[in-house]
Amino acid sequence: MKTTAFFILSILFSVSVKAQEAYDHYTNYYSIEAGFIGSSSGLVLGPTFSVYRGGHKIDAGLGMKIYDVWKDGSGILTTYLGYKYYPNERKNDFNLYFGYYDVLSVHNMGKRFPEVYDEASDKYRSPTYVYLLENLIGLGFDYQMGNRFYMYTDFSVGVVLDWTTYRETESTIEIRSTGLARLGVGYNIGWRKAK
Repeated sequence: MKTTAFFILSILFSVSVKAQEAYDHYTNYYSIEAGFIGSSSGLVLGPTFSVYRGGHKIDAGLGMKIYDVWKDGSGILTTYLGYKYYPNERKNDFNLYFGYYDVLSVHNMGKRFPEVYDEASDKYRSPTYVYLLENLIGLGFDYQMGNRFYMYTDFSVGVVLDWTTYRETESTIEIRSTGLARLGVGYNIGWRKAK
């Protein structure tokens, strides 16, 4: 068992070293990322398209919620928008960045819960949709594994706006704290070499 683990680690290390030998630094690039987003509303899996230029990076993507913390139901489509700032302009293989993120998910609550009890009004209401909008700031790291591939992870804190609409004319809004963690890989599909 130890021999097998050592063999696998040595292969991964040699592949990483070979990829690093080919790495050049770029002033801008376009990439596709795939990874997990975990937040207080659930666990999301999905692709992201990224544009990087001179220390600034913008990410936009879609995701499928595969686990839901608040039991609104899995299978919720989410959208993701992020901005990252690299103080060193990604001049190293291992880079730190600061980020701001928005995650929006929408769910048809009426399919799962035809009626819910509202303690404040002491009556039953029929929900229709739940909108979760998360706004977060944080920091993260990425590691360039050659010209094409890189790994990333980041951690953020912020607030989530929970807006629930009902069949009746009223709706409720709740604001609570939230956190977010991302982990994934990216693949550069186009770039310009740094001078």
